[in-house]
Amino acid sequence: MASAEVYEFGEFRLNARERLLSKKGQAIALAPKAHDVLLALVRSAGRLVTKRELLDLLWPDTFVEEGILAVHVSALRKGLGDDEGERRYIETVSRSGYRFAAAVKRLAEDESRPAQQSVAVLPARPLRGEVFSERDLHIGLAIADALIDRIGRSQQIVVRPTRAVRAYGNVPDDPAAIGRSLRVDAVMDTGFVATVDRVRVSVHLIRSQDGATLWTGTFEEAATEVISIADLVAECVAAQLSAASRESATPRSTSRPATHPKVYELFGRGRFHLLSYSMFDVPKAVEAFRAAIELDPTYAPAHAGLALAWCAQAAMRLVPPAQAYNDARVAALHALAMDNSCADGQVALGAVLFFSEWNWAGAERSLKRALELNPNHSEGYLIYGQLLEALGRLEEGLQMKLRALERDPFSPLVHLQISLSYWNQRLYDESIEWANKTLELNPAHPHAREHLAGSYWKKGDADRYMAENLKHAELHGAPVEVVARLKQAYADGGVAGVWRLGLEGAVHHPQAAPAMQLALMHGMLGIMDTAFENLSQAIESHDPGLVHLAVAPQWDCLRSDPRFDAALARMGLHVARQLQ
Repeated sequence: MASAEVYEFGEFRLNARERLLSKKGQAIALAPKAHDVLLALVRSAGRLVTKRELLDLLWPDTFVEEGILAVHVSALRKGLGDDEGERRYIETVSRSGYRFAAAVKRLAEDESRPAQQSVAVLPARPLRGEVFSERDLHIGLAIADALIDRIGRSQQIVVRPTRAVRAYGNVPDDPAAIGRSLRVDAVMDTGFVATVDRVRVSVHLIRSQDGATLWTGTFEEAATEVISIADLVAECVAAQLSAASRESATPRSTSRPATHPKVYELFGRGRFHLLSYSMFDVPKAVEAFRAAIELDPTYAPAHAGLALAWCAQAAMRLVPPAQAYNDARVAALHALAMDNSCADGQVALGAVLFFSEWNWAGAERSLKRALELNPNHSEGYLIYGQLLEALGRLEEGLQMKLRALERDPFSPLVHLQISLSYWNQRLYDESIEWANKTLELNPAHPHAREHLAGSYWKKGDADRYMAENLKHAELHGAPVEVVARLKQAYADGGVAGVWRLGLEGAVHHPQAAPAMQLALMHGMLGIMDTAFENLSQAIESHDPGLVHLAVAPQWDCLRSDPRFDAALARMGLHVARQLQ
């Protein structure tokens, strides 16, 4: 790996390679160009950096106005808490440029190493036989998931989520190489032998940098005691990777073990399908978790998994959202009644309270509790970030999503959520940048091109808006005649022509067009009375797509109408409007 370039000034650290500014270990959100401005100034601390130098360095092949520098410097000062009365960090040199005034120290390699160590837990592999069955795959994922949950409860360790390691279930690669590709300090290579009544788990903790073995351990228990093994392994790993004392080590779970060993296979199958996050796999996750619960109704993780699977079905609209979220609520409450330390249960309950019931305060309590239980729960950070943004706390929401990114840096889902944060902040260039990063990770992502198109639309680039919409339609199998109609509608009437075509289709197929979508289309075409009638219907049905009504730019077409404030009040989002 390249040597670290990390600078320290005041309470802040700036990591050039990771493009991360932090204060006392907490990430501070910066737009990409704002980060570049800060890095240029810090590298030349104490020296005047002229505006021309900055423009040539950051926009070498593009003409931009000098005023863009003032915009980014203003954002930096806000992030650094640089008061107008006393500039501690960035000084303006009148008509010339800027000077970084604070003392800067470049940290040595050992000093720049983060206090938190990071680890990836690979899915466990069978130690006997060369045939890797589907059963082995699911049991191995269940073991890894339990280990990730237990290790994730440590405040001193950053652990990659199960979604990030799921693909390595049957990959005979060098574990250290996988660790380096996942950008972690260490990787856990785990094997298991499962019989009718016993399970043995062997663990190798390997340093990613050079493949050195840091620790090994073998644990054997009754076949139903996977959670007990996970607790023991988590304590050993925390002791190896964390400087914290044993008193502050990973807390043990209060979850009861399964009463039947097959429950772990069914649970692993459910997690496998849920983490695929496709319209074909998520219903299979529901079936698997239900089968696990039927075999053992007292196993809390299966109820929590079922709750998350119902939430995924609601998000994809595979079933009516109200029905799915109601089933998710029931499953989450069952999980928490059996194990009040179940972070997945709290995340699922928080999602229900947020997206379906619009109980903003209750959702925040559940999500905060989930992150107290498991400070590595990347999905918890993402949903909490969305909640904060819905309430008008846009910077706080982005901070939460950046914490998810720290734990899951290769997730298309996380990257797209950061794109949405910038969308809600109306920073469309940054939204485009993060949507493109999403497509680099997953060129077939079902929503990234839609977000690209939206940002180009808001920037006034109608041709790019249309180009991205057409790519989206073609990549997702739209019939040739549909694509041709889109092109003709744009040629005849521009963007408004495309919207009119969409509205005509909705009228002919009303079952496929939710009231929220109709409200948007009518609003963008200026048909305001019908737009607000549709919006009222969407609010009445608690459409989860409305949670960002107070902040999302697509609703600007209705925002100046007095009826819009009344709609926000119905949802309890009038406070978010006041914060804007």
